Amino acid sequence: MIVWWKNSGPSGLPFRLWRNKMAAKTYCLLSKKGGVGKTTFALNCAHALAFSGFKTLLVDLDAQSNLTKHLLVKKFGEDFRKDGLADISKVLLRRREAPECVMETGYPGLYVLAGSPELDDLPLLDPRLTREPARLQSILAPLYPEYDYVLVDCAPALNWLTRMALMATTEVIVPTQPEAYALQGLDDLVPWLDRMTATAQLFRIVINMYRGNTQLHKVLAERIEATYPGRVAKQKVRLTIDFAEAARLGLSVFEHAPASSSALDMYALCFELFGLSAEAVQQKMRERATV
Repeated sequence: MIVWWKNSGPSGLPFRLWRNKMAAKTYCLLSKKGGVGKTTFALNCAHALAFSGFKTLLVDLDAQSNLTKHLLVKKFGEDFRKDGLADISKVLLRRREAPECVMETGYPGLYVLAGSPELDDLPLLDPRLTREPARLQSILAPLYPEYDYVLVDCAPALNWLTRMALMATTEVIVPTQPEAYALQGLDDLVPWLDRMTATAQLFRIVINMYRGNTQLHKVLAERIEATYPGRVAKQKVRLTIDFAEAARLGLSVFEHAPASSSALDMYALCFELFGLSAEAVQQKMRERATV
């Protein structure tokens, strides 16, 4: 078992001291089951932070790359990869440096380190990847002082990429849906995270895609809150058609339906998760206006 990485960061500092020196607040967005709205949640969280004046970086660590497609197809077209997109796979293989691969999204303050369909195959090209869980941490470290927030979107799996993401961030947000299979995944994931004491720690579970008009969702949401007291966000995100419509148009829910319950839920949730206040947002907006 490799243990050297547990105690030191990329600069040789003790691991927890190195984390304290990071400028950005870093979060890993993780679920064990697909279909719980994790990537949609990541995108809209990032938009909310950027709209509030916080410089935000999204890192797409999912081979499906839905986050990347959402952000870049609208800007560059469906063939945005044809000219050799500088994505996260090239950075992990050390063929490119992370700062030169970060892309503007067209939204002020919102940037992306693009995902790649090749991510799952990278260990075939460099077998050391599965034995170096701190590689992503060392790659992203130079970026952290440049951002207020870094959100890493992971695939719904507990694999070598997930372990890298946990090493590279400080806290984990777990979106889940109040459905039976999603709860099974949550019951597997939370104890696993609690055992990973040298990596990012569980920050909040978010009840996503919530239908408060159904008894099933009410009961299962209460069960989640009772099972994980103090670890579940108070604000739930209700399931509406607005998220799907916004995704189809390549927009955030704040652009597509700014007065909808979806937009209001997401903004309230971001204020809760990230400790935002009206004063902090106003200050950030003033700072941006002077740049």
